[in-house]
Amino acid sequence: MAQRLCKLSRHDITASLSDIHRIVAAPKYLCRSCARSSSDKNRLCKPQAFSVKALVAKSSVSKESVKADKSSKAALKMAKKTLKAQKKYHKKLEKVLKKQRKLAKKQQALQLKFSKLNPSSNGEYSLTSQYH
Repeated sequence: MAQRLCKLSRHDITASLSDIHRIVAAPKYLCRSCARSSSDKNRLCKPQAFSVKALVAKSSVSKESVKADKSSKAALKMAKKTLKAQKKYHKKLEKVLKKQRKLAKKQQALQLKFSKLNPSSNGEYSLTSQYH
């Protein structure tokens, strides 16, 4: 495996997985372009050395805060999504109710008009209907 990590295809990755694991197991360099890490700077397109001590200290301090922050963000995101869905449902419900009221008014007007035209009807042709 002589290529850089960013140039590898899927097939190359599966074929040389053990070599890749060895290269990235103890990283000393980070690529500024593609954010890959490697122990050999020749495997990266724009390598930059970083100190492992600084990364370990930073990651151990922020692990707890990151976990708490992620869970609260996830809960907030879920609540916002639920609220949006509820608003959408209520809007749709209001639209249906408005249409139902309009149709009820129209039906009353038609019944009144029909009763004026046929005062002797015995209700055989009544336009009454039931709502669900």
